[in-house]
Order: sequence, then structure tokens, then C-alpha cells
Amino acid sequence: MSDLLARHRRNSRNIVAAILLLVITGVAILLYSGSYFDRDPFVRFPAQGPAQPILVLSLSGDMGLRYGMGGVIARSLSAAGIPVSGVNSPVLFRHPRTRGEVDALIADLVRRAAQEAGSRRLVLLGQSYGADMLQTGLARLPADLRARVAAIILVVPGKTAFFRSDPSGLAYRGKPDSWGITTARTIDWAPLTCIYGIKETDSLCPLLKQPNAKVIALPGGHYMNHDDAALTAHVLAAVRRAR
Repeated sequence: MSDLLARHRRNSRNIVAAILLLVITGVAILLYSGSYFDRDPFVRFPAQGPAQPILVLSLSGDMGLRYGMGGVIARSLSAAGIPVSGVNSPVLFRHPRTRGEVDALIADLVRRAAQEAGSRRLVLLGQSYGADMLQTGLARLPADLRARVAAIILVVPGKTAFFRSDPSGLAYRGKPDSWGITTARTIDWAPLTCIYGIKETDSLCPLLKQPNAKVIALPGGHYMNHDDAALTAHVLAAVRRAR
């Protein structure tokens, strides 16, 4: 009996160890394929067909541009003749950042995009985690860079912001590094579009009351019922409104 019990315990430990190994391997593959360990955060989505006089700087969510809404939005804009300078947020925020570092990173990204845009209109777009970092950094964007921004689009931003990206979500527990409304309500210097799922309980969008903000609620929660067509239509309309 004792031998049977011992074998059962060993087998149970082996099964648990195997499951744990599979989970760790799966997470590692997901992080690697999601650009989490890349060195270069930039991904270009050139305009297909005649290019419109607009450049979109797009910050992805914490899964990068290969997964989720960020890549879908970028490819849809590209197909509509709007070039996109994409940023894989996990590359820049995989380590904890200070508020000063967030501000500097966003300012550097906007400065780089403004130089790339030249005389074209520049639209800033952030999705999920990328929206959190974008609006946080824009609160202290220098005046000369603000003058280059034609419009800002936030897609499913949260009420809170954490200065380290984490696809598992474990890092987003506890006290946040910043409260979204504290920074977002200072963005009154450019047209601001905020898109969210009506069933979200932690969305920043409904809190935005400034006159320059246009809030759009779509059916569903954070993923808006996976209705890519509806989401991209609203994003494209917001980009085309930019002047």
C-alpha cells in the first residue's frame, strides 16, 4: 500500500511538473512571437495605393502588433492609403519605467514621427496598453510637438496606467502608477477620439468630458465583440477628420 501511495505521489508530481513546463513554454513562445523580446520597436505599414497626406503613429497593446487590435487597425489604415508608423509597446515597456521616462519616450516617438511626417498631418493612436502610455506621456508633451499633432485616438484605454507592460496582466494589480483621468483631462489641445466597449467597467473613455473629446461606445467589452469592421471604420473616420 505504501509503495502504491508513493508511486501515486510521484506520478502526480510528474504530471504537475509537465503541465507547468507546458504553460511556461507556451507563455515564452507567445512572448517571443509577440515581439516582447525584440530590440527594434518600430514596424512600418506603408500605404497601399496612392498615399494620403497623413501619417499615423500607432502604439500597440501589451501583446504587440502581431496580435490583437493593434495590427488589425494598422493594416486597415494601410489598405486605405494611410501609412502607419507602428510601435510595439512591449519592447519599450517590458521593464518598469518612471513617469519621467514615460514622458521622454512618448516625446521622442512624437518627435521622430513628426520628422517622418514632414508636411503631412500627424495623427497619434494608442490601443489598450499603448493608449494608456500615449495619453500619459501626452499630458507633458512640449508645446512645439503639440503643434504638430492633428488628432489623437485612444482605443480601449483604462482608468489606470502601469508603467510596465505585462501580457499576463499580473503586473496590473495593486496601486497604479498613474490615474488615467488625471493626465487625459489635460489633453485639450487637439481633437481627441476615445473608443471603448460599452460593457467595460474600467474604461477611461466615459470619464472624458472636455469639449475636444469625442467618445464612441461600441457593443461588447474590451474586445468590442471582436467587430474589427466597426472598430476600424470609426478609427478611419477619426483619422480622416484630422486637420
